[in-house]
Amino acid sequence: MEHNDPSQVCHGYPLGDSNLRVSVSVAIEENALVPFPVGDEIRTVRQAMGSWVAWPKELVIMSPVKKPEKRRKKKVVQEDDLSEDEFSLQSLAASLPNSLSMLCMWGEVGFKDGKAITIQIEAEVFGRARKTFILGQDVRRIATMRELTGNCIVIYQRYLYDVLSQYKMLDMVAFIDPAMIGAIGCGKGQERSQHIKERLISAKPGQIFMLPYNADKHWVLTIVDPEQEIVYFMDPMKRRLPTGEWVSIVDSAISMYNAHKGRKGRSSPLWKNFSGIPPQPNSKECGYFIMRYMRDIIEDKDFSFVNKWERRSNHVYTQVDIDEMRNEWAIGVGSVCFGSVLSLNRAPNRT
Repeated sequence: MEHNDPSQVCHGYPLGDSNLRVSVSVAIEENALVPFPVGDEIRTVRQAMGSWVAWPKELVIMSPVKKPEKRRKKKVVQEDDLSEDEFSLQSLAASLPNSLSMLCMWGEVGFKDGKAITIQIEAEVFGRARKTFILGQDVRRIATMRELTGNCIVIYQRYLYDVLSQYKMLDMVAFIDPAMIGAIGCGKGQERSQHIKERLISAKPGQIFMLPYNADKHWVLTIVDPEQEIVYFMDPMKRRLPTGEWVSIVDSAISMYNAHKGRKGRSSPLWKNFSGIPPQPNSKECGYFIMRYMRDIIEDKDFSFVNKWERRSNHVYTQVDIDEMRNEWAIGVGSVCFGSVLSLNRAPNRT
């Protein structure tokens, strides 16, 4: 939520004195109608997730501001508390990869006044059609290497789907929507297991599924091979197997998948930790690293990611590696803004 002045606008409409500009991150009742619909694109709370919308002040409950403890000598400013106008997109463009630079220059006007880009995700990508939204703050996050939102991850998965199609690999790799399985705002564990199961039953022989999972503000990547009942796990920070809820959710999904297929299966799925993945150097890069993991698996013509990452090694990602992926993310967004203009900047390179 932003403290607005009456002259500020949201999606082209003045907020006035009675409304605030709010961002919806978690929905309690997804089908509830928003107070100020945005055409046919944002009518329900679910459609508003990840976007900015106008909201009546009397319906906004302010969180109490906690007084800092006396022992603290300085205030710690959280990254998300920084103004989204701290850096203009145009001012960032000069130092960025080509396509991301172009997107920033366009976005200086294209995202003005809280405007959002609507991106249609076809049913083939996640097993169900849906829309997502990209805001100027999402582009700014990518441009400044800040923590990524689920929307940013989804956009890159949509881009990788096109890469899979180009490489004729759609029968080999599939995706599961992180917005349906995350630790926050995605329902109880059984609901998330059910969603994973529904996606797994569409599996082609030998097909694997990529599951980006947000575990309390930290992104990890899980790869599920339902046919072999093997789960590969990639945590760019800890590089060790998880425990607790996420294991139970995935195990339960595979058990339901086996029941649907009418087969007995293992007593429990086999989890394998990829301790040899390139580790993130700091605490904010997890989203970038799991996107790069997905990219590397798809780009490996031998599909040998298990042998490459199963044991600890000295693999690292340079900033050039991450920039390559950030540029591809911008191509995914740019294909919606400009058609094929940004797509021309990518030359497939399978190693």
